[in-house]
Order: sequence, then C-alpha cells, then structure tokens
Amino acid sequence: MKLSRRSVLGTAALAGAAIGLPIAANARQPRKIAIYDSRLPEARAFAAQRRHLGEAVLDIANADAQRWQDFRYLPAEVTALSGLTGWSDWLIVRGFLEEKGLRLKSETPVPAPISGKAHLFRWEMGSV
Repeated sequence: MKLSRRSVLGTAALAGAAIGLPIAANARQPRKIAIYDSRLPEARAFAAQRRHLGEAVLDIANADAQRWQDFRYLPAEVTALSGLTGWSDWLIVRGFLEEKGLRLKSETPVPAPISGKAHLFRWEMGSV
C-alpha cells in the first residue's frame, strides 16, 4: 500500500469529522448541573434525586475554602442550573451565574425541618 500526503490528510479529515459528530450533538443539548450543600440533609436528598435524573451535581459545602473556583470557571455549554441551598450561598451562586449571562427562572423557599433551618431556597437559572 502506497501512502501519500493526500491519502493521509484525507483519512485524518474523515476521522476528525467522525469524532466531531458526537461532540456537535452534545453541544446542542443543554448541560444541566444541580447545586447542593452536602452539610444539609434536604440538599443531599435533592442531589441524589438530580443525580438519578442524569444531571451532574456540584457540592458547595467547601466552596468558601476553594474561593468558589468551580463557579468562576463553569464551561460555556452549561445553560441550566438548579439548586437547593441556604440564602447566603444562593446569593453568592446567583451573582456568579448572572456574571456568566444566566438569568433567574424560579426561586422558592422550602421548609427544612431536618436541618433545623427555617427554610432553604430551591432555585433554577438558565440562559436567556
């Protein structure tokens, strides 16, 4: 078999196109992430439910120590987020997500009798 530059480039182009198809298909689907605080039993249950639905989950229990790095570098393809957090964490998360161009879709106080808090906040944000 004789290899030429043209055949190598042609094979590389076909392979690149074949690899790009699944990536392009995934790019069209919104990537969803569920945000929770593992210190709160209600939030752990929320995360388990979202994980069961196939969503990625992000624990913010140590976000202060990490200086909220996970939110500073969210991938651009993340277009939908939901969460169950306390009020102060929700304010910080919301600020980071608004800087990324995401907007509030819903915000609801939720009773939190197990953790002893008056309530947590169940929220959703997404692209405009």
